[in-house]
Amino acid sequence: SSGINAEYGGFEHPSPLVKALCLRQLHRAVQDRRNLKMVGEAGVMKYAITLLADEELSVVKECNRILVTLAGYDEGILILFSDQGVKLMKEVMSYSDTIRYRVFDVIIDSILISDQALESANSASFTAKILEDLESPDILLQLTALENVSRLSDSPTAYTTLRNMGIFKGIGTWLASSSSGTNSDASYTVPSVIKLFAKLAQKHNIDLNAFCADCPRYVPAVCGLVNANDFSIRLACIDVITLLNSRVDGKQVLLAQPSHVIMPALQAIARDASRGTDDVKDRCLVALAQTFSLPEVYIPDFETHTEEWFRGCQGAALTRETLKLLSHPDPVRQCAAASLLRNFAMHRYGIEAIVGAPGWTERLLDRSYCVDREAQTQRFALVIAFRQSAFIQELVDRDTQNKITKFVNEGAHYRGGETAPSAVLEL
Repeated sequence: SSGINAEYGGFEHPSPLVKALCLRQLHRAVQDRRNLKMVGEAGVMKYAITLLADEELSVVKECNRILVTLAGYDEGILILFSDQGVKLMKEVMSYSDTIRYRVFDVIIDSILISDQALESANSASFTAKILEDLESPDILLQLTALENVSRLSDSPTAYTTLRNMGIFKGIGTWLASSSSGTNSDASYTVPSVIKLFAKLAQKHNIDLNAFCADCPRYVPAVCGLVNANDFSIRLACIDVITLLNSRVDGKQVLLAQPSHVIMPALQAIARDASRGTDDVKDRCLVALAQTFSLPEVYIPDFETHTEEWFRGCQGAALTRETLKLLSHPDPVRQCAAASLLRNFAMHRYGIEAIVGAPGWTERLLDRSYCVDREAQTQRFALVIAFRQSAFIQELVDRDTQNKITKFVNEGAHYRGGETAPSAVLEL
């Protein structure tokens, strides 16, 4: 330990270059597990904590590297969360909010590496401090706490801990107050909350039914905010509904919502799909396509509920507008429209709406506007779904059925030349 002790003066040197050099040497030492006992006994780790408050970011970065490296070893966690380590971290956190964030970064990075670090952080009340920050009147502390919760949810064990602490339930209540207009800071905090919920919706190790049962205010608040005046909040909520509909348990959560909660949200999305700005239309078409997509497993009353949604969204008019988009010059819009119509074609009410639209055959089968290869593929998938529907025989005359079959047999990328042989469908 004499070599490390010799560096003490370097850690306290006024030059940030010298301090950073000494910290890099310490980092090399802690990368070898055999050195940890010596490092702990030398008492040198206090510098890696106290220098988190340094004004020079290069010094702070080296401190973070050292402390997070320690978390990779059981012995290192004992050093980091020793009585002295915890005392120093709490002392440093008290200097300023900026330095408080730096310490939280170390703690969270450590937790993401080791469940033992999570237990130690809980014992030292560090995770409880995140809850305190969420309830702070300081908007910057709230936003940072939300980011910390989001990062911690990457660890399944930390997610469970936060859930058991009631943090998500509290955030859900907060979101509900924002959607009702009683939270004056909503424009700052709500996007972060929605982003957090979207992140959770993407994690397939999280049971959304159980999560929403514990935190019942999330989905109603998201649905209510689809009509928010703030454009970014509206888009974030539309994306959450898209994510929920991409999962079986997410669909179940939405199907469980009362009609007065879910219907206005879907009506707003359908309205924007037809009359919104260009950048909104595509998001809304994708959201609706996911909403009416068939679940991977059977869900009771799925058809009944989605037909109610379809009627409530003026589905026939929406279908007519979406058919027109198949000839839109933007291939992205063509793809989004084809995807939505394909999922409509999975349901009787959707097929009825398509065949009830004026000029539907020409719009469905006209290749002249479809020059982009991906758009051609998407339209072909739409026509295939339409051709394979159990309701075609009943709702479409024989001559039109033959035209559809001819389109399919010509292939996805047929342009008056050779037929793509892999795409042929037998009559």
